[in-house]
Amino acid sequence: MESSSATRDGFVKTKGYGRIHYREAGQGSNRPALMLMHTNGGSAHQYEVIAPLLAKHFRVISWDMPGHGDSDRIQRHFSIEDHAKALAALMTALKIKAAHIGGASVGGSVTLAFASLFPTRTLSAVPVETPCRNSDEWGANWHHTEGNFGLPMQTAAQIKERVAVVDAALEQRWNIDRCKAGAWAMVDVMWGIREFNAVAAAKKIKKPMMLVYGRKGPTIALKDRLTGAAPKAKLAVMENSGHFPMLDEPSAFASLYIKFCGAK
Repeated sequence: MESSSATRDGFVKTKGYGRIHYREAGQGSNRPALMLMHTNGGSAHQYEVIAPLLAKHFRVISWDMPGHGDSDRIQRHFSIEDHAKALAALMTALKIKAAHIGGASVGGSVTLAFASLFPTRTLSAVPVETPCRNSDEWGANWHHTEGNFGLPMQTAAQIKERVAVVDAALEQRWNIDRCKAGAWAMVDVMWGIREFNAVAAAKKIKKPMMLVYGRKGPTIALKDRLTGAAPKAKLAVMENSGHFPMLDEPSAFASLYIKFCGAK
């Protein structure tokens, strides 16, 4: 018999966003849904370690965003708002009226967009390591951005610059996911982040929100932009994490969700 915390694969067909792949852990109508979104070039597998921990409290859904993983390829530019609407379509297909919404990096941007666009479908918002550069800052750093995402395969040494512990299994999963997405889709995500006004979205959010940063990550230097836009939001800094707290400190990261989202 399958454990209630075992992770299961699923697909749904959506109008306008193609077929979306997701992984689910946790069962029971009495459990609130928790939607988790991966970083650029990742997949639902980024949450494989913490999903069983969270499944004791939530119905956990981690998706492959359009153009990534086993979801359909994208044939046009997707804005961050487009991704938020795709998430809403996934929830509708799964008959989830409202959920706790969380995601890292681009997943954090989508979290902000979703919570601002769909307040009645948002129980709480947890943007993690969310980029918040302005247009000039993105332009000045764009060569590095293209170098990071325009070349899908990365060596273990390159991955270790961003993740605390890299073994052979993580290196393989990392490159499988990046190759599935491909250079064009990953760079398109970065254009979406570059065009997205995270501060304006954060100002609109009235639901409970927790902003999470890794002390060693690339976004904490600009955290005041989002904390200033959402002064009532809780701030959590993970001392031993970089841009990937679900990989660097999975148990502590899961505990943040459990405590903040009020799971019993």
